[in-house]
Amino acid sequence: MSQRTLIEDLEERRMLAFASYAQLVEQDAAVAAYPKINGTGTTVAVIDTGINYKLPILGGAFGGGVTSKNKVIGGYDFYQNDGDPMDTDGHGTDVASVIAANPFTFNGVSYQGVAPGAKLVALRVGTEDDITDTNIDKALQWVIKNYKTYKISVINMSLGSGSYTDSETESPLSDDLATLKKLGIFVTAASGNSNDQQSGPISQDGIAFPAADPNVFAVGAVDSSDVITTWSQRGDELDLLAPGVNIVLPTLTKGSYTVEDGTSFSSPYVAGTAALLKQVDPTALAGDIGSTLMGSGVSNRDGDNETGNTTGLLFSRLDIKKAIAMASARTGVTKTLAVTKAFDTALDSEGVLHAAFYDSAKGRVIYATRATDGLWSRGQVVDASADVGAQVSIAVDNSGKTGIAYFDVTNTSLKYATQGGSGAWTTTTIDSDKHVGTFPSLGFSIDGTAYLAYYRRSSGDLRLATLDRDANTWSRLTVDGTDGSDVGQLASLYIGEAAVEGSFGFTVYHTTVAIAYADTTNGEVKYARLDEDDPTATWFISNVAAARSIGAIDLKLHTGPQDIGLQAQIAYINSTASTVYYAYRNTDWFTEPVAGSGPNSLSVQLSFDDNNNPVIGYFQGTKRAVYLAQRSTSAKWSSTRIAAGSGTVNFAANVRTDDTYISYLNRARTAITTVFL
Repeated sequence: MSQRTLIEDLEERRMLAFASYAQLVEQDAAVAAYPKINGTGTTVAVIDTGINYKLPILGGAFGGGVTSKNKVIGGYDFYQNDGDPMDTDGHGTDVASVIAANPFTFNGVSYQGVAPGAKLVALRVGTEDDITDTNIDKALQWVIKNYKTYKISVINMSLGSGSYTDSETESPLSDDLATLKKLGIFVTAASGNSNDQQSGPISQDGIAFPAADPNVFAVGAVDSSDVITTWSQRGDELDLLAPGVNIVLPTLTKGSYTVEDGTSFSSPYVAGTAALLKQVDPTALAGDIGSTLMGSGVSNRDGDNETGNTTGLLFSRLDIKKAIAMASARTGVTKTLAVTKAFDTALDSEGVLHAAFYDSAKGRVIYATRATDGLWSRGQVVDASADVGAQVSIAVDNSGKTGIAYFDVTNTSLKYATQGGSGAWTTTTIDSDKHVGTFPSLGFSIDGTAYLAYYRRSSGDLRLATLDRDANTWSRLTVDGTDGSDVGQLASLYIGEAAVEGSFGFTVYHTTVAIAYADTTNGEVKYARLDEDDPTATWFISNVAAARSIGAIDLKLHTGPQDIGLQAQIAYINSTASTVYYAYRNTDWFTEPVAGSGPNSLSVQLSFDDNNNPVIGYFQGTKRAVYLAQRSTSAKWSSTRIAAGSGTVNFAANVRTDDTYISYLNRARTAITTVFL
């Protein structure tokens, strides 16, 4: 997965500026700002062609375990079945150097591994031309058996093949990768170079396996100008971008260097950063590391400066300094999150739960994350400019970036906050047209566009605001209410994506914006939908069901009970009848009573089980408890009590794995509890 040009090191010079690609990802700034964060105390396993541990920049010796002063502290050669993983090709040595090489200077430019204080384990699985799944499987099993002995917390695999547009599992490797994820070990892999860069630009989207495995972090390549390379494989399964062009690395011969291209060298950039994050927070597990890497990265639109075939997707590009800062801010410290009133949650693709909530005592919006081990971070103040956040909605986009929409009580306006890579929040007023912004509901399309549905009380309108991420500008329109009806309360927005084959074999996505909401004038639950990618489309608006008084609404677009494709499905509370209802659309709307909600029940959420049967969470007002209701294949509903509560129930789903967490406010109204659904 690489190209190389031999360069001889003519003379040793004093340390000067870092390489341009290192500056792009703020490696130099991270070294200056965090001189003690260098990977000390961590070990990275390199599954590759071995490592030339005799090179001085890689320690000069082999073995000795974690107490040794050596850099390469252990390993095995599964290709020749012996205990000496010496590299005879150079690929594994180059990968290891990106991760942990000691500082060196070439032509007046400084170079070093991302985590020069980290230890390395060399697991040789073949040569550049001969690597088998059997040997990779043996290497993964070796790590499972020995990770405690060598304190391995990160694995790098700069190898792979194929092109997959969806998560891919293959025996026997995927079972091992799932085990490693459960052990908390972060595994990163190269996304692939489309036939080793010889036929670029790539002819279709999709990433190589094992990068496409759901338990592996997939990394693509950019050049020093932050342009995605024509040969870097990518698609909606790609997790991060990192430098992969003109990377200066040692050869097998002491004192000579090579310039290399390939996602093979992007992946170890991420593996080295993962070691830094593990040093910052030793409790961080694989999902926590991946979430931080994505959330702290710089947004990169595929197609803004790229040539050749592009996906149009918004990716996150590695920023080492910001990743360190975010890892520190996200460190888990408590089992409970102190919440007294309104809150909302969102689950990212790496399994980290994000929460935004209203601090009613001080009128602030607070944000926190729940690590994959269940511990919450300290709360971060998002906005304290006025009495803000009495109603709040949070969402995480496909590149790991968080957005929060909320109501400004003091100014009766709608606001939006987004988190920068370093963790700082930027706030924007979206709409201040009289009393506007209650019942905000936020979502992101697959290309990163933000959609925000909300209610304008002064005129009784349902509105939609849309954020163009590239221009960083908002547009607004009225969806319903121009006829004088009071509509838009309890708005629930959902963004649906349909993947279709586009030109040049690349997948394109047709986005549907859908909103369910209350019509209080006519006593109805209503539904509005717009096909964003049809230039002739207009808003389709329909009546779902009569409900004189409505307590709560939750909308999803999902495969329906008839299993005939994506359908609109709604859970809602009819307060007049004190009943939870379920509605689904199959040309016409069909409704079913689910369970009694009791009086003053103002919270309902909709999700789905593994068989696509709907699951509804709700607060039962009479019994003051949280319940789950599930629909069987025979269309019968059954309810189960989960716990005592005091009103608010919230679901958060992982868009890749469909894992769902339910969070609810305890009866004392002091904290939220989160459990796996």
